[in-house]
Amino acid sequence: MSPYIRWPHQTLAGSGLQDDQIPDDAQRDDVTAVVLCGGAGRRMGGADKPLLEWRGAPMVARVVASASKQAGQVVINANRNIDRYARYAQVLTDAPRASHGPLTGVLRAMESCESPWIWVCPGDAPLLASDLLARLRAATPPALVSTAHDGERHQWLHMLVHRSMEPALRAYLDSDGYSVHRWIHSLPTGAHQAVCCKDIHETFLNVNTPEALAD
Repeated sequence: MSPYIRWPHQTLAGSGLQDDQIPDDAQRDDVTAVVLCGGAGRRMGGADKPLLEWRGAPMVARVVASASKQAGQVVINANRNIDRYARYAQVLTDAPRASHGPLTGVLRAMESCESPWIWVCPGDAPLLASDLLARLRAATPPALVSTAHDGERHQWLHMLVHRSMEPALRAYLDSDGYSVHRWIHSLPTGAHQAVCCKDIHETFLNVNTPEALAD
């Protein structure tokens, strides 16, 4: 296990959080959630995955509903079916930037939103935990980027990042970088903190196959 993972100590209602780690309304207003829906859906035959119904509702609807209870604002990053996504939240496209994967959506949120923190949520992960943002915030400060770890592997796209990282992210994308974990590993020592979330493993379910969609 990586030595820089923060493990929970005394738990609160099974959340893995201490009392002083639960965010109040002021903390909520400091965060904009960006739901990433810009993928090509190659493993689903090119389908726009977050718009697909899973257990009776579009996955993006489930993610937005959970994120809106935790963050002060929610936006969606998408590059097709804009009108459909706009039913759920404000939509930010990658334009005018060329798309370099999910980090382009993160940068667009940094450029467009005024809150100091950006919370990144995959649009095809419909079981978003109701306390995930609080867990990620528990690592900040001093970290400027916190990501979830499910006890076995990093979940890089479940991320909280401070807007002060915008120049570093823009420079990385301008150099044709696209890998999330490589960008994080390029950051100065101490800038990133991983947070152990092994007790909410279901949060990291990604619906990537027709079989998973039918579950």
